[in-house]
Parts: sequence; C-alpha cells; structure tokens
Amino acid sequence: MDNTSAFPERSTGPDALYDHAACGLVCVDAGLSVVHINRTLVRWLALDATAIESGRPTQATDFLTLVGLDDAHSRALLGAHLALLARGRAVAPLELDLAGPQGRVFRAEFGVEPVLGAQGQFLCASAVVVDATERSRAEHQLAELKRTLEERVARRTNQLVAANRDIDVFSHSVSHDLRAPLRHISSFVALAQERIGPNGDSQLLQYQASIAKASKRMGLMIEGLLEYARMGRVSLARQQVPLSPLVHGVVRHLQAEHPARAIEWVIDDDLPQVRGDAILLAEVLRNLLQNAVSFTRTRPLARIEVGQWADSSGERVVFVRDNGVGFDLEHAPNLFALFQRQHHSMDYEGIGTGLALAQRIVERHGGRIWCESASDAGCVFAISLPAQVIDPESEFGRLPG
Repeated sequence: MDNTSAFPERSTGPDALYDHAACGLVCVDAGLSVVHINRTLVRWLALDATAIESGRPTQATDFLTLVGLDDAHSRALLGAHLALLARGRAVAPLELDLAGPQGRVFRAEFGVEPVLGAQGQFLCASAVVVDATERSRAEHQLAELKRTLEERVARRTNQLVAANRDIDVFSHSVSHDLRAPLRHISSFVALAQERIGPNGDSQLLQYQASIAKASKRMGLMIEGLLEYARMGRVSLARQQVPLSPLVHGVVRHLQAEHPARAIEWVIDDDLPQVRGDAILLAEVLRNLLQNAVSFTRTRPLARIEVGQWADSSGERVVFVRDNGVGFDLEHAPNLFALFQRQHHSMDYEGIGTGLALAQRIVERHGGRIWCESASDAGCVFAISLPAQVIDPESEFGRLPG
C-alpha cells in the first residue's frame, strides 16, 4: 500500500518542496495534534495517511497516536518540550525511537522550534526530523566496543598485576633461595683451597679454581637477572638530559678502569638533549661503551665513536661505533637476549646482560635499540627515541660514511 496515497501530487511550488524535502517536517500544536506533516516523514515511518489530507490534517490527529508511540512516558516527554517552547524557553533536540517499515526501529531526531503569532503568542511547534538510525547504531556499536575494550584492559591489567606479583616472588626467591647455597659453595671452595694449600694436588686445585670461577659467574648472572627484572618496574625520574656531558662522564669512568688501553674516543659534542631518566640512560651508554671497549681489546689502536644521524622521518638516532671484532649478523636476532653472547667467555669478559639491560631501559623510554651493522671491522649500535622525547631544538648531523 502506498502510504502517501492521501497526498495529491504537487510537483511544483512551495508545497512540493515541503512534501519532498530531504528531511521530515512536522508541526504539532500545544495539544499534540498534527498541524502539518510532509510526505518524507510519512514515507520514513510508513504512516497510515488516510487521516491526513494533502499533508495538512483537516481533523485533529494526535501525533503520538499517529506514530504509534502513545505511551505515558513519551506523551509526558513531548508535552514537557512543548510547554517549555510555549514559555519561550529553548529546548535541546529530542530523540525518539519510532516504529518504521517492516518492524524496523527508526531513531528520529527532532529539532524543535516555536511558531509564534502576531502578538508573540505560541501557536505550535515546528520540527525538522532527521533520520538518526545509522548514527544511533554506530554510537551503540562504539559504546559496545568501548565496553569490550574496557573489559579487555581490565583483564590485561589484572594479568599484568599478577605477572608483576609473580616476578616479585621470583626475584625474592632468586635473591634469597639461590644466593644462600651459592655462598656456601664459594665459602667451602675457599676453605678447601686453604686446607690443601698452594702446593697441593695441582689437578685438584684446578678443579677448585673452576668451581670458584663458575660460582662467581653464577653470582654475577643472578645479579644481572635481578637487575633485569628490576628495570621492568622501576619508576623513571624524567628530566631534561643533555647526552654529550653524559657520554663524557661515562668515558672518564671507563678510562679510569682501563688506564693501559690505547683508545681513540670520538664524541659528538652536540648530541641531542632528551627527556628521560639520567641514571638509566647513563647505564645504557655505559653498557654500549663497555661493550665497545671489550671487543676492541685486540686492536693496537681502538677507535670508539659516539655520534648521531637523522633517519628518513627526521627522527634523531644516536650511535656507538667501534672498530672491534664485530660478530656474525646471523646471530643478530639473539643479540639482546639475556645471557646470550656472540663470543666465547674465555676470550671476552661479561655474562651477556649488558645489551639486554640496555634494550629494556630504552624501551621503557619509548624508544628502540638495534645493531646497524656488524663485521670483523667493528659494529654500530643505534638508539632512537620518539620525537616527543627528544628536544626539537637540538641540532644534529648524519652518520659519517
């Protein structure tokens, strides 16, 4: 059935514009009776137009009855809007869920304005009706998505809290339950060495020295493991940190620790200023530079360079380059794994925690660290931090060829 059949065809003039407007138009008086209604709204709601003559009712037609929403709550809501308009008050747009064609719920948004007489008296309310069904559906889906995300975040947060609690228990266990027997092993090895004396069985003394060395190494690994766990939870004391003075301070400590080494230090004095934890960033630089010092030990003249370049996006990258022994790039994926080493422990000191700690600290600052290149002529480690972390006023150069 054509629900607009009660409308005579009007193809021109103001009436045609009114009837075929892209939005619904309706005018309701103080008694909720329809004064005007256009074809668009009748079509949207699949209304029975037999009570409407040419879009202009000739007899009182109750609006809420017409749209099938004749309940006390809707009547009170619309009546309150009309009462406010009659008193000259502005009202917010009104949204109602109406029954549309084929049982579809139609969300209608009414933008209501008063129509006043020559003396300023309230005659009726004129409403522009917009189809807000899709917007309402999108808002509902967004609300549902938000609820789902909030539940997921809450679940992940609980999992994180539980994981941190497990890490705390693990750290306590490592700190106390593993250190105690390790201390006993070291103590009894030392007592046995004293008992045997320096002139005792040479093979037995060698065994004891190996046990002492292994227990010391295990102690260092426990310390590294605890430090690695701590770095994941420690709070960052963020401040403006100029990197050049920080690098020079780390280099001075390394020079004091290795006074006999011939090392050429090349440091860019215009390294960027960053916002981060100065102590932790110094730890990153110390680990990288200590790594460079260790793996240039076989070079007659070691060269360690700290500089910067800008990548294609303009992001600042600080690098540490050395002319040391390098490593095989095939092993690069495990380079930052805890206790993973690229060279035998008999050739180079260390337990394989430095790069893992450096990576964890850099990631805590929202940045990343990687090996730019590696060969038997040395390697380059690079660090980048997000643009909002690095001071945009800093000047920087590019990596020399």
